[in-house]
Amino acid sequence: MMRRVFALAVVTCREGLRDRSLYGILLFLLFTLGLNIAVAGFFMRDLGKVTVDMNLAALSFAGLLIVFFIGINLMAKDIDKKTIHLVLSRPFSRGEYIWGKFVGLVLLVLAALGILLVFSICTVAVVRGLYPDYFGGFTWAIFFWAVFFIAMQLVLLCAIVVFFSAITSSSFVTLIFSMASYLVGISLEEVLFYLKSQSAQELEISENLLRLLEVVSWLVPNFAAFDFKLEAAHGLGLEWARLGVSCAYGLTYVVVLLTLAAMLFNRREFN
Repeated sequence: MMRRVFALAVVTCREGLRDRSLYGILLFLLFTLGLNIAVAGFFMRDLGKVTVDMNLAALSFAGLLIVFFIGINLMAKDIDKKTIHLVLSRPFSRGEYIWGKFVGLVLLVLAALGILLVFSICTVAVVRGLYPDYFGGFTWAIFFWAVFFIAMQLVLLCAIVVFFSAITSSSFVTLIFSMASYLVGISLEEVLFYLKSQSAQELEISENLLRLLEVVSWLVPNFAAFDFKLEAAHGLGLEWARLGVSCAYGLTYVVVLLTLAAMLFNRREFN
């Protein structure tokens, strides 16, 4: 089973690497990272924070573009061009197809992220070398943890794309639902934080509604749980418990989503 999944993953990854959009995204992000060095001098007071934040945001943005605009097409192409029949006529189960596509998409995203990470490290190192006084609290360890959880966030997003691709034939519908899941997942925690703050006391929100929103914030993919940009930018310490919970939460969510996707895809009929 693992050999068949890996074989399909390699084919999917190669297919993604042949997509010219990928190189457009990489060039755009390399330009953004280069621009960071050119304009670093304009942010003298918060130079260290802006540099780290900008690099991590660029890595995250590149991953999102790859998943949304290349990953979704990789899944939809098989169904649109009817090559799904050819794949499923071979000794592949539908569950293996789902896992193979997911692993291939993850390999593609991680390969692109790895290349951009090398340039990002160079960018931060150059700016830090030019202005060492503004990187007082910066540590590479926290920076790499933040990058690791950006990768975790993208892996979860890949699982969401595969899930919606398994239940719908339209790549547009998959794009809309995947983007909506990401936007809700990244913002719901901030909404909860606001509702619990002193500023929202006048709204008189019931405790039951707050508890319900808390439960919902973990039922929908909570992308904010993987956001460590603030800690990396300010050099704040990380708690091992939070790292462990975030990691376990992401992996559990991925396994559950792919299991559901395989079950639903198994019942699906193709014309």
